[in-house]
Amino acid sequence: MNPDTALFQLLNDWVGTVAPLDWLARAVVNDYAVPTALSLVAVALWFTGATDEARTRNQRAVVLIALGILFSQALIKDLSFVYFRPRPFATETVKLLFYRPSVSSFPSIPIAVAFTFAAGAWYANRRVAQLLFALGMLYALARVYAGVHYPSDVIAGALIGAGMVYVIARLEFIFEPLADAIVRIARKLYFA
Repeated sequence: MNPDTALFQLLNDWVGTVAPLDWLARAVVNDYAVPTALSLVAVALWFTGATDEARTRNQRAVVLIALGILFSQALIKDLSFVYFRPRPFATETVKLLFYRPSVSSFPSIPIAVAFTFAAGAWYANRRVAQLLFALGMLYALARVYAGVHYPSDVIAGALIGAGMVYVIARLEFIFEPLADAIVRIARKLYFA
């Protein structure tokens, strides 16, 4: 058995043994709780900042998150045309705590999004980013535990999400003028 499958089985075998753990996994793994929390943090970042400079930095981070999501999801979509990996429940004996998604298991789209938020927040507020990274790791663990992803799926998703933010941020000469233009337009329209 390969290490990816072995680690998946090790985590998924706990399903049904500790009821509070199953309840927590169901609460975290769903399509609403974590994405909603991440979105609310981004909204809070957009509208907060003690100084104009801090507010602008936060708003740039939100633009960075949005661009990171856009490009990471485009990359994942392109990867799905090249490589389709069946979900664990399609090939393994699994104790499933979630519905059966039909898209490729590799890489994890929700985890890429979660780590895009965390990495983008890093550029504005490190404490918030640490909280989001912890939430992203809990989300990733819950998705493996619940039987919808292999460990390598969530690792690849995390790397793609955070990596895309890093690449965009490193392209400052493109990103900063674009972000500043978006922020200026939002402020003129009273959205910031």
